[in-house]
Amino acid sequence: MTPSLSHNVPPDVTTRPLENESVAFSQLRTSLIKVLRNSPESREPICDALELIEALQQQVETKRHPDAAPLPASARRSAATDRAQEYFVQKTHEGEFLTERRPSGSQPFRCPKDAYDAAADILAHADQPLHFDELLERLNTAMGDRQADYRLRVCLRFWLGHKLVERFRTRYRVIDANTFSASARSLWEEAGAAQRS
Repeated sequence: MTPSLSHNVPPDVTTRPLENESVAFSQLRTSLIKVLRNSPESREPICDALELIEALQQQVETKRHPDAAPLPASARRSAATDRAQEYFVQKTHEGEFLTERRPSGSQPFRCPKDAYDAAADILAHADQPLHFDELLERLNTAMGDRQADYRLRVCLRFWLGHKLVERFRTRYRVIDANTFSASARSLWEEAGAAQRS
């Protein structure tokens, strides 16, 4: 009779949850971006890898938090989806936050005003469309601290819904660079006024 070796079997990394998937995905994307900068000739396969990582992260987030997962691009662009998510400025003892609330009642996502302003400034001054990970890396640099990626996603979904930003393949760009900064500020003020009324 063969003894059971189950105690010697290494854990299956495909089914074992990581300690912090978001950090792991972010580190992997950052590493690929660094390779891309040092080896421009490998642009296409690295871009493909970055797109795959984003899709995998969305799948992981969907399984873990089905109500909080990002919607497919086609659904995000629909008018019905724009109405499904509610945005308002929430004042707390930690400052003001752009809050994204979904009708499902899931935990709202929030982005502080300083991160919102920094993300708007980065997009306004970008000379070409930027991949989400490039935007997040620039936001981290501007803030001097690693930001949770959902903060940037809240801003992007907010601006996409108001037609200030468009997604071009896997990259984001402002629709009108001349008016974007002022429009982003106005939207924040409108979201704050809506909450007070």
